[in-house]
Amino acid sequence: MKIRDISRCLARGCELIAAAILLVVCLINFTQVGGRYLLGTSLSWGEETMRYIMMWLMMLGSVTAVYRLEHMAVEGLQDIVSLKYRHAVRGALYAVGGLLFVLLAYYGWSAAMRNAAQNAAASGMPMIVPYMAIPVGSVLILVQIVLCWISGFGIEEND
Repeated sequence: MKIRDISRCLARGCELIAAAILLVVCLINFTQVGGRYLLGTSLSWGEETMRYIMMWLMMLGSVTAVYRLEHMAVEGLQDIVSLKYRHAVRGALYAVGGLLFVLLAYYGWSAAMRNAAQNAAASGMPMIVPYMAIPVGSVLILVQIVLCWISGFGIEEND
């Protein structure tokens, strides 16, 4: 299996999980709105749960965004250098992004472990669930950055 294939599988897997999470968020939101306006009451845990699982959606969606080159980027630096040096500038920018995600994973893990014993007020969800979105997502994004860096940053037409 080539590096490009591993990168594509990681991106598609994260994309499918993110899509499933988005579906759950939409269903909870629909239930909230319907319950509030039709029944006069809503789920006590709905808004809190949506907020926490949206963290997972954002981090997993970012893995796919890195693969597809759809993430926020500092393209101005790439545009001012000649074509000969663009690959090096892009590599340097990815290295800075990778460093950011190493730090985010490290401090995210620390925060998750500090809050592992807590539960959310309304849903009773263990707080390690939303907190782990940061280190897990950061590691996945870092892996995707490394895979894209090795494979040359480009995507294929059928991706």
